[in-house]
Amino acid sequence: MKKLYLPVVIGLCALLFALIAALSPRFPEYDKTALMVANVVLALLSIGSYLIMQKKLKEDRAQAFVNGVYSATLLRLMVCLGSIFIYAYANREHLHKPTVFAMMGLYIVYTFLETVTMSKAAKK
Repeated sequence: MKKLYLPVVIGLCALLFALIAALSPRFPEYDKTALMVANVVLALLSIGSYLIMQKKLKEDRAQAFVNGVYSATLLRLMVCLGSIFIYAYANREHLHKPTVFAMMGLYIVYTFLETVTMSKAAKK
């Protein structure tokens, strides 16, 4: 499972890049650059969170794994919220709200992938 996670995240990131690029001409009002940056940031956060939780899985206490999940989730959530606030502040005159919701959709996709992977790893 450990060796499979990194290629899956990179593949998902590449797939989402292709999807954003393919849909960009059809929906030009979306901020393509912001979505691409959000995709990369979420992929890096997902890899970092996975590494944190893998480290906690090796400990004997079950509470260590729960703490790892909480810390990884909190880290990802705070970085995402901070990034969205910075994006909203920088583009306050021309803020496109569906772009912000698309960023949160990316967050949900990466969270789902990580949750499924970690639940399988925790069972073992």
